[in-house]
Amino acid sequence: MLAQQAAANGAVYVDVYTPSIGRDACRGSGTRWVEPLIPGNAAAPVHPNARGMDGTAAVVVGAINANT
Repeated sequence: MLAQQAAANGAVYVDVYTPSIGRDACRGSGTRWVEPLIPGNAAAPVHPNARGMDGTAAVVVGAINANT
């Protein structure tokens, strides 16, 4: 639905969920993109950590480059 709405309004939907699969809060600190309730890295509980933001940024930059 989000991709359809983006396309209908001249925008591009960037899926950052799929690349994050397997990098959830239950994974080890060297893998996860989201911190668990008791964070092991510098991030708020149940929020993206630096690795998650870097991964998200890479996906968004890839989408920008693919659409320019």
